[in-house]
Parts: sequence; C-alpha cells; structure tokens
Amino acid sequence: MNKENDSSVQKEWASGATATLYLLGAIHLGLFAFATGQVPSGSAPFLGFWILGCAVALLALAMVELRRGEVFTGTIGMVFGGLLGLGSALSFIRSLWTPGILPIDGWWFLSAGIILFLLLPAAWRLSRFLFSGLTEIGITLTILGLGMIGVFGAPETPLKIAGWGALIFAIFCWYNATAQMVNTIYGKKILPL
Repeated sequence: MNKENDSSVQKEWASGATATLYLLGAIHLGLFAFATGQVPSGSAPFLGFWILGCAVALLALAMVELRRGEVFTGTIGMVFGGLLGLGSALSFIRSLWTPGILPIDGWWFLSAGIILFLLLPAAWRLSRFLFSGLTEIGITLTILGLGMIGVFGAPETPLKIAGWGALIFAIFCWYNATAQMVNTIYGKKILPL
C-alpha cells in the first residue's frame, strides 16, 4: 500500500527549526543594517513591518515545535517571535509617532538577553555550537538593552556593537539552518554542526 496517497495515515509534522533559523537570520540582518547605519533611521517603521512578518511566522513555527514536544526549539521560537519579534517590531513601528530610542525598549532587549542566558544550560546539553550562538546573541542583546537604558551614556556605541553582533548571529543562524537542511536531505553529515 502506498502510504503517501493513503489519507488514513496521519503524518507527523516536520520540525520548524530550520525555517525558524532562516527567519531569525533575516530579522538580525535587518537589525544589523539599521543599528550600524547601513539604512537611514527613517526606515525604522519599515524594519518594524519586516520584523512583524517574520515574528508571526516564528510564533506559528514555535507552536509547531511545542506541539511536536520540542520544548527547547519551541521556547526559542516563542522568545524570538514573541518578545524580540513582536516587541522590536512594535517598537520600530512606534517610531512613526514617537521617533528615537526610548529606555523602555532597552528593558525588553535586556530581558531577552537574560532569558537567553537562562536557556544556556539546556543549549549546552544539546549542542556546543548552539550554545555558542545563543551566548553571542545573549551578550549582544544585553549590551543593546543596557545601552538603550542609558547605562553606558549615549546609546550610539552600544547600538553599533549590537548591530555587528546581530550580523554575526544572522550568519550563525543561516549556517545552522543550511547545515540542518543539507544534512537532513542527504541523510548524512555533510556540514558540521
């Protein structure tokens, strides 16, 4: 019997982790461009809508992961989709009415960094590579949050540092996603993780 055509066979959903990583890379590339001045500050609302689109998809993928019983990747999707995705999207869109950096935005970036640090023991158990990526973006978000709150004085320098950290994380996400995809498709380890 051909199971592909048999509608009575319930298929398990594939993992959303690969798509999650590609979307995270896209978000962080946009953040890099904005934070390092590659695009004008007036483009903040457009970046907000870009991130909002990715955030909605991230939340849907996180629900898939949680439904599959993948607590870690589901939680990562919820943190990045909900807190960082929706939070930063709405912050950038808010700049239509109230331009500039507000300290309140720094507090939720800081909270995201703290949450990522709290996920590190689980990440260590799963993969040293994943651990290094989450450590890097946790440090980046903490610097960004503290800079926006005003701990370092003017936020320009922490913003630039965080921008470059976002680029590093985007590359990490895209490599990780591509390695997962290639290794799965070929059924063997082609790209190391």
